[in-house]
Amino acid sequence: MRQVLSGAGVDTTATVAAALLAGHTFRMAHLYLIGEPEDPMAWWLTDYESPLSWPLWGTFLPANIRRGTVGTKIGLEVSSLDLTWSPKLVPWTVNTQTAGPYELANIGFYDNWRVRVWKTFMPTAGDANTWGAMELFGGRIADTTFRRGDIQFTVNSFLDVVNENVPTQTVEVTNALAAFKAFTPPAGTTAVPQFTIGPQSTTNVINAVCASPIANTIFPNHVFINGFVLFLFVSGSTLAGMFSTIQDNQSVTISSVNYNQFLLLKPMPWIPGTNDRFAASIAFPRHLQDGSYFGFPFVPVATSAL
Repeated sequence: MRQVLSGAGVDTTATVAAALLAGHTFRMAHLYLIGEPEDPMAWWLTDYESPLSWPLWGTFLPANIRRGTVGTKIGLEVSSLDLTWSPKLVPWTVNTQTAGPYELANIGFYDNWRVRVWKTFMPTAGDANTWGAMELFGGRIADTTFRRGDIQFTVNSFLDVVNENVPTQTVEVTNALAAFKAFTPPAGTTAVPQFTIGPQSTTNVINAVCASPIANTIFPNHVFINGFVLFLFVSGSTLAGMFSTIQDNQSVTISSVNYNQFLLLKPMPWIPGTNDRFAASIAFPRHLQDGSYFGFPFVPVATSAL
């Protein structure tokens, strides 16, 4: 069996295995983490009837969530897992920081989020701490189906980063195709540029003012092609956490003022607000390992609630 860790991080695999062999009766449940542990918008869920505390990762709250079968495949072929979640209804809004799960799923907010699933072994009802849990599945949300009454996530295994035909001895650090990259600033710029929203912006054409590292910088045309924008968690933001590939960029003049104009491949669900702020990269990220959000640390702005 896989390694089982208690809430204190102690290896309890042998204890759980012995209990199984001895026919010991205990309860099992699943723990789900959708998002990153440092993200205030992440969800800690369990299919158990009451909250389960596993201090190694946190407290998981009861939810109507169920999973499909976890399949094992040979080699680098990616396996997937279907998760079906029925959260409570929350009124629709035009702000990602106050929107409910159904609305966020509908606008693609959860795309590419990490999902971790554990199975916990409880010697007594509700005790997920003593024996702890084992890893069951981990991956990224590849597809979201928004339906009346539930959200279905298709989660691809973390192996998707190496799901390609590559010669032997070239996987991971020696394979350029599997390289890791986060935000990349334009040439001649030492920091990732951040922008505020300018006039006449729409859901997919954003006229922006460079706020940093050098205020009012106008970047060369086409330098951000195939890069991406990410809206940041700042006070008053309405699109925090939303991102899109940049189809093209150019400079434009509106009322005798120059702006950086970004043409987005995926339109935002609504027009950016005047308090929205975003960062722009000239290259799209392949994978992140540092726990940050596209290279930017999370800023606690809200607490998820069931």
